[in-house]
Amino acid sequence: MYIRNLNGDEFALQATTTTDLELNGNQSLSLKILPTKANKLFIDDVSEMWQITADGITYKIVYAKRKGEGRLLTVQVKAVPLFFDDFDTQRIHERYDQHMTAINCFSIIFENSGYEFVLVDQFEAIQWEGFGEGDTRLAMFKEAVNRYGVEFRIVGTTVYLERQIGRDTSFMYRHKLNASNIVQEIDAAAMHTYAKGYGDFAEGEEQDAKLIREYTSPLANIIGKREAPPIKNGNITTISTMDTQLKTLVDESLQISVSSDIFDLRKQGYELVQPELGDRTFLIDERIGLNEEVRIVNMSIKKDWKGNVLDLKLTFGSYGLTKRYQSRLNTAAKDITDILAGRKKMPFSVLPSAKQAAMRKLEEAQTELIFGNAENGVQGIIAQDKNDPNKLMWMNSNGWMISVDGGVTPKVAATAEGIVADVITTGLLNTDQVVIRGGDGLRYMYMNGSELISHGEFTRTWAGIEDTAELNLGIYNGRVMISNEDTGYNLYMTELGLSTTMSGAQENYTAGTLEFHSQRFNQESRGVSLISSWGTVALLAQNSTIVSRSNLTNNIESEDYSVYIRPFMYTRTGLNEFQFYVKDNASASETDGALLYGNLTEGTTHGSGIRFSKKASNPTVYATNINGDIGTGNFHADRFLGHLAAPGDGFLYLMADDKVRITDRRGYNNGNPVLRDLQLSFIQANSIRVNDSDANLYIGTSSGEARVTNNLLYNNGDVGYRPIAASEFRNASSIVYKTNIEDLAVEGLPIINNLSVKEYVLQEDVDNGVYDNWQVGFISELSPEIATPDGKAINIYKLLGYAIKGMQEEYIARKELEKRVQDLEIIISEGA
Repeated sequence: MYIRNLNGDEFALQATTTTDLELNGNQSLSLKILPTKANKLFIDDVSEMWQITADGITYKIVYAKRKGEGRLLTVQVKAVPLFFDDFDTQRIHERYDQHMTAINCFSIIFENSGYEFVLVDQFEAIQWEGFGEGDTRLAMFKEAVNRYGVEFRIVGTTVYLERQIGRDTSFMYRHKLNASNIVQEIDAAAMHTYAKGYGDFAEGEEQDAKLIREYTSPLANIIGKREAPPIKNGNITTISTMDTQLKTLVDESLQISVSSDIFDLRKQGYELVQPELGDRTFLIDERIGLNEEVRIVNMSIKKDWKGNVLDLKLTFGSYGLTKRYQSRLNTAAKDITDILAGRKKMPFSVLPSAKQAAMRKLEEAQTELIFGNAENGVQGIIAQDKNDPNKLMWMNSNGWMISVDGGVTPKVAATAEGIVADVITTGLLNTDQVVIRGGDGLRYMYMNGSELISHGEFTRTWAGIEDTAELNLGIYNGRVMISNEDTGYNLYMTELGLSTTMSGAQENYTAGTLEFHSQRFNQESRGVSLISSWGTVALLAQNSTIVSRSNLTNNIESEDYSVYIRPFMYTRTGLNEFQFYVKDNASASETDGALLYGNLTEGTTHGSGIRFSKKASNPTVYATNINGDIGTGNFHADRFLGHLAAPGDGFLYLMADDKVRITDRRGYNNGNPVLRDLQLSFIQANSIRVNDSDANLYIGTSSGEARVTNNLLYNNGDVGYRPIAASEFRNASSIVYKTNIEDLAVEGLPIINNLSVKEYVLQEDVDNGVYDNWQVGFISELSPEIATPDGKAINIYKLLGYAIKGMQEEYIARKELEKRVQDLEIIISEGA
């Protein structure tokens, strides 16, 4: 349970809550927020319009009472489901005057509301007049619910509309067992027997109503005329609409309800005894003569912050409770009306004794008995109806005859041999006293007591096998049973379904059971299940289609083994089957799933599969062999989208007989592939070359250097460099690459002379046991004039520049010396 402020910030909420639910009515959540450690994060700021989410339903706070208790703050809160608040703040301004189905009506109400509805049952279309026209969605929703006779339940943002919500439960509530404080209330204070309605008039002009109707309940003959407030609605223009509303107003004015405190038995192991709004169950309290199937119409559930039920109060309503009471009154009223109209006789026992004697005399005179004698020629006794002489009953020693046409076509009713069944028209035949049997010793019909049996023998061809079956078909105590005398096979039928055992699909003894009202796979509703304990359950459509379709999930489950699918069994060569398989590993996180295909179950097995990893940390799909083993299969595709990762051994193998090419999304492109870049940390290869023979090979760095090292590469700064062999090395020196070009002002020879040429052995050679590979060169730290900026290397190009500059300087000096020598030679020669 958490609470959300107006900024959308959520906080964990600790509070004892009371949820009040009313069938097709209001719902609310009440709680008192105490200053616990968790609640102190927000308790100072709680206000109206905050939201609370509890038991999957989001509520909006509509009332917040802040109160100081000692030195602490508490907040009493009342909230309503967000659905009610949203619908009560949205209006529909269009007016609708039309005949609408339920789905059309609720579509208007829910359109663009942020909520959706599901119409579970079918409802008759009705006429609407003045529907909408500025009303809130909530007002329109309530009116539609009442007029269509809909009950609703809210799940998240979906509203389910049903003829009757709730379940037919298998548990009951009984005084001293799991219920206490059972109270039955009959409120007749607002009971009405008469109502008058006015319709079809302009606003404020009730006196000019064109439609005026009245309704009087039959109860008015007993308890008198009790007028209800009149219905005044100018939008009602049809007689049927007005009559329906008047009748509903009167007939539903008697209020009967039963309330009770319920003991929550979930902690005692009765997990199914959890009531829901609208549930049908039995409520029994012998003290007040209550034994009714009732519905839960109100619930008040108190829970602690952990969700444990602390208190549960239910209010039960029942169509039977109200209608049974009204029915008794209606029957009494109808009886009196029938007596006054002469359609029903007053019970004999209620008449005074003098009137009873007179009635007997009158009754004795209604029938004339004609005794046979020589004068009238009658043999026996004739009973003749005095009011209708055509009705005769004639009795003599040979039997009884009856006639309704004065004896013209008499019918024999009984003789000394028995009663003639042709003249039995009505009544009760007690088979406890009479046994009925017809047929012969092999084929017969037999009725005795509560049993009806048909026994026979016939020859049949079933599933291509011909046999002669001797069967019994019987009806016993409300069930139907068919048994085969030879095989012992039985079939039973009750309201729960068809089964080869009387107990249905229990204790693994049924060859087949078609179970209706089944809740094996869904405790929320009743469905149908087809079950066999040890045999195969098969669906076979030899020349047509089998369709499996559901609104919710369509589940295929196997308790202990795989699931197989075998398409094209007779139109493809070989055995071709798919197997859905789960690996039998010890850890639940490692029970990978596999979809295998091939010849998997017969002869030499072969095929391939796909395996799905179950680990949350490794959601991977593998191509496998028919055993679903990792690393045993191949993937072949036109293209692969996504990332490639090496398996656990650390190597990723791309296999090709020629080259591995990275191209644009067109791939091979009919022999014209467009190559694309490869970006990675390092390349380990024997060779690297350009694609085209006349192209250049570029090795690029951003601001660093291109270095040739041993296989350890950077090696945390302990770099081991390797030589480069080439036909020549070119240092890019074009003016286009340079700026601020000036002649070197310093002298080159002093710099060269200042350099210290060293002899040394590389540390890497020593590390590898090579001690005689002497090198000659410079130490960058001792030669800063030619060192790189980081001081770790020397710049050969800079060294060459200083050397050339020194040679130029040496050349100039040599030329000057040569000139001086030449001049001295001339002077010497002239002096000689």
